Amino acid sequence: MAHSHLQSKIRSVIFCLLSFVLSICLFLVTVCTVLMMTVFNQGYIYDNMNSSNYFVDKSDEIVVSLTDLGYASGLDEEFFDNLIDEVMVSQDTLEYLEIYYSLEDANADTTNFEQQLNEAITVYAEANNIQNVDDEGRSILIKEAAKIYENSIEIPYFGRSFPYFKAAKQALPFVIGGLVLVSAVIIIVFFATNRWKHRAVRYVCYATSGAFLTVLVIPAYLLITGGIKYINLSSRALYNTVIQIVNGLSITLLIAALFILIVSIALFVKHHLMRKNQG
Repeated sequence: MAHSHLQSKIRSVIFCLLSFVLSICLFLVTVCTVLMMTVFNQGYIYDNMNSSNYFVDKSDEIVVSLTDLGYASGLDEEFFDNLIDEVMVSQDTLEYLEIYYSLEDANADTTNFEQQLNEAITVYAEANNIQNVDDEGRSILIKEAAKIYENSIEIPYFGRSFPYFKAAKQALPFVIGGLVLVSAVIIIVFFATNRWKHRAVRYVCYATSGAFLTVLVIPAYLLITGGIKYINLSSRALYNTVIQIVNGLSITLLIAALFILIVSIALFVKHHLMRKNQG
C-alpha cells in the first residue's frame, strides 16, 4: 500500500514537471509568434511608421539637417523645403525595409535624391542668374547631402543588429515548430498515461494557466511602468514610432494572454465536468 502511494506521488511530481515544461513551451510559442507578427514583420513596422506620422516628421528633420549644410554653400534657407517631402522619404524607407527584411545587408538608396538635388541646384542657379557653377563644389555638396539623407533614411541600430536579426528571423519558424511539437508530445503523454482523462485535462489546464501568467507579465510591465517612454532617441520621428510599435506589441501580447486565459478557463470547466461524470 505504501509502495503504491509512493508511486502515485512520484507520478504526480513527474506530471507536474511536464506541466511546467508545457507551460514554458506555450509561453515561448506565444512570444515567438507575436514577434513574428510584429517586430519581424516589415508590414507591421511600415504601418506603424505611417500611423505615427513618421515620414512627415522625418522629412522635417532631414530638411533641418540639409539647411545647415546649405548655409555653408550659400543656398537660401528655403532651398530644401520643396526638395524633401514625405512621399519620397516614405518610398525610400519602404525600399530600405524591403531589402532589410529580405535578409540582405541594406543601405538606403540615394540615387533619386541626388538626381533631384542636382536638378534643383541647376534651377536655383538659373533663377538667381548664377553663371559659373563650381562643378567640384556642386559634387561635394551633393555627396555630403546624400550622406545626410542616407543616414536619415536608415534606421539606427538596424545595421549593427543585422546579423542577430537575420539569425533570429531565420530560426524563429523552426523554434516555433519545435516548441509546438514538444507541446503536442507532452499533451499526448498526459492523455496516454492517465486512465482518468480528467487528470490529463487538469495538467494541461495547469500549463495554460502558467502560460497565461508569464505572457501577461511582459505587457503588464511595459504598460504599467511606462519605462519605454524614457528611451533616449535623438530623432523625435523615430521615438514616436518606437513607442507606438512597443505599445502595439504589448496589446498583441495582452490579446494572446486573454486567449490563453479563455482556453485555461474552458479546460478548468471541462475538467470538473469530466471528473463529475467519471466519478
